[in-house]
Amino acid sequence: MKVIIIGAGKVGFSMAQLLSDEEHDVVVIEQSPERQQVLEEELDVQIISGSGSSTSVLELAGVRHADMLLAVTEFDELNMLACLLAKKYGVKTTVARVRNPEYLEVKDFSLNDVMGIDLIINPERVTALEIAQIAANPEALNVDYYADGKVKLVELELKEDSAVLNKRIKELDTSVPYNIVAIARKHKMLVPRGDDTLQLGDHIHLVARTVDMQEVEKSLGFFSRKVEHITILGGGRTGYYLAQILEEHKPGINIKIIEKDKARARQISQKLKNALVIQGDGSDYQLLEEENIAYSDLFVAVTDDDKINLLCALIARNLGVGKTVCQMKRTDVMPLVEQIGIDTILSPRVLTAGAILKYLRVGDIISVTLFGEERAEMLELLAQPGAIAVNKELQNIKIPSGSLIGAVVRGEKVIIPDGSFTIKAHDRLIVFSLEKSIHKTERLFLNGGRKF
Repeated sequence: MKVIIIGAGKVGFSMAQLLSDEEHDVVVIEQSPERQQVLEEELDVQIISGSGSSTSVLELAGVRHADMLLAVTEFDELNMLACLLAKKYGVKTTVARVRNPEYLEVKDFSLNDVMGIDLIINPERVTALEIAQIAANPEALNVDYYADGKVKLVELELKEDSAVLNKRIKELDTSVPYNIVAIARKHKMLVPRGDDTLQLGDHIHLVARTVDMQEVEKSLGFFSRKVEHITILGGGRTGYYLAQILEEHKPGINIKIIEKDKARARQISQKLKNALVIQGDGSDYQLLEEENIAYSDLFVAVTDDDKINLLCALIARNLGVGKTVCQMKRTDVMPLVEQIGIDTILSPRVLTAGAILKYLRVGDIISVTLFGEERAEMLELLAQPGAIAVNKELQNIKIPSGSLIGAVVRGEKVIIPDGSFTIKAHDRLIVFSLEKSIHKTERLFLNGGRKF
């Protein structure tokens, strides 16, 4: 697939790296000589100097033959114009990063329809939505939903008091059906089997019907607690979006925002309905003590500075906060940060990449969740008529090692499948796969896919 990426900032570089590693034909349009040099030194991609809003530059990049265009510069208007031009040139899929809330909150018409943009993505809002889900499920490190909310995926950590510690998976209580689709152990992602034993520190990725998940967690010794007090460090876009989402969907929750910049603090205070906005330095230990941060059920650090986020999350943890969430823009240091006790670490780049990846996967892909150092994915896809796996029991399908079907949605019914389950055409599948097995797994459910 030929992909043009406009803008080589954090998101653009991350997508270029991911797509290049998957051997797509990648062209990056970038104006900054410094960013161009970084691309030349680190990635095997074609680089073109210029503006993505220039038709001559787009033609030089091969826009007439491109399958996808990603416009992810810092300028919303440039991104939208580039996508509009790409559609006129016949590009099938266009993605624009748009950060200005005014563009996203237009009620009279949809920018997607007006400009022909397939996906308008806002990394800050995507991150805020992810944190809001964690706030609703504080026992989990991460939470995702599939099949219009019918299927739920949670990441849980096994601690010293975990009831399932040192038990084999086949020995666990399955009276309420679920699947453990993956285990993150010592920075390695594993697809478990029945004889595998759960160990201290394991992060298990659990799939179940949303309505059953609370009972499933209870059977495994995990209990949810109510979040009533949230402190947000950073009143930028992510912090503002998060407070806005919580005010709308959790009206009884107490929200406190700490923002260093006086003008920004005043601005968001006027926009938000109930949140208390404090102008101050969140890295000031005395300030955090005075504001009774220790009584927060959740502390969220989402400033633009990774070091400040990390420092303040550690301070909050030491003060006794129930749970800490830290935003990290540098994905290369995330494995190290995970070792120092922060409960949940989120990368806007990884969340954004997952939203974009569904347009690059073959077959009827509904959604993609990207996670783990090994770039594992949770794919939500449809089984096409005539595919290899259709009308076969799971135990008779040669599913690639490194892949596991977590749940199946047939009509309105959610099924947690076992080996005797038969796949039917148009089934909606939630499939976990390690990077090495993704493309083989996709083709199992693709009409015309070949055997392995």
